[in-house]
Amino acid sequence: MYVCLLNKITKLQIMKKSLATLIAFFYLVQFVHSQAPATTQRDYIHNNMFWGNLVIQGKIKGKFNYQCDFEERRQADPAHSPEPNSTVGHDRFNIIKHPYQNAVRPWIHYQHNKFVRFSISPITWFGTWTYPINGKTYFQPEWRIAFQVMTNQFLGRVILNYRYRYEFRFYGTKVLTDQPGDVTGPGSSYDFWDVNRKGRLRYMVRALIPLNNKEMIKGTYYTMTSAEVFLSVGKNIKSANIFDQTRCYAGLGYKIGRDTRIEMGYMNQMAFRLNNTAKNNVDFNNCLFVNLILDDFNSLFKKKKAE
Repeated sequence: MYVCLLNKITKLQIMKKSLATLIAFFYLVQFVHSQAPATTQRDYIHNNMFWGNLVIQGKIKGKFNYQCDFEERRQADPAHSPEPNSTVGHDRFNIIKHPYQNAVRPWIHYQHNKFVRFSISPITWFGTWTYPINGKTYFQPEWRIAFQVMTNQFLGRVILNYRYRYEFRFYGTKVLTDQPGDVTGPGSSYDFWDVNRKGRLRYMVRALIPLNNKEMIKGTYYTMTSAEVFLSVGKNIKSANIFDQTRCYAGLGYKIGRDTRIEMGYMNQMAFRLNNTAKNNVDFNNCLFVNLILDDFNSLFKKKKAE
């Protein structure tokens, strides 16, 4: 009895410390950016977006698993342009009007036990478009390599994830395109210079809580909440750009079948586009996030074989 009580107290202490660390990060972000030079004026660029995500997961062998994320992000016209005397359109609520980002991100996971998982994304492709400014849209490709560790904590029916990720980022050249939405973008954008290489640290705390069942079985509704901090690192990162962005998410999920889930919720993204000269912009994005997850893609083929 005393051992169980001690374990519960220890778990609560770990959870409180982790949440306190994340809260401290957010306060630190706000404090640092409140100290911007008096010669610059902060400009908040508000926009509404749609973020769609398809996650396919399956087993390789033993403790090894695979995952592949397919992302489609769209955007409306922002509240105003970050550039003076420029126009960006007047449709603030059509969140699928303009392309924003496409991505294909594969993962290989090693599930050491139910508490710890090690992951690597050997190569990820991103294509990103700016919103039209004076009718002009720019495209930029990006390749990423990522390493990740995720730890899990179980408090009754509450599942807590702590995710630590490091990304190697290789940006192409941002070039003007007259075909926004073209997945591959102009060939002239695929010049990857050393000055565009960056690194990024990401720390996320996420909580999943089943509502109508104690476990995640078919027919279960659940809540998903998360908060994440991004830090840019590397020789090409200026001091004003260390704090890259923050994301906060709250959503509702439903387990459609034994191996299929769907989630929908609201994500707030604050991306800091600061430099040491005239600009001091912050992108403040309101995102409708929709996530379809296939937890065991292999099972689809097993069923066909059985039939």
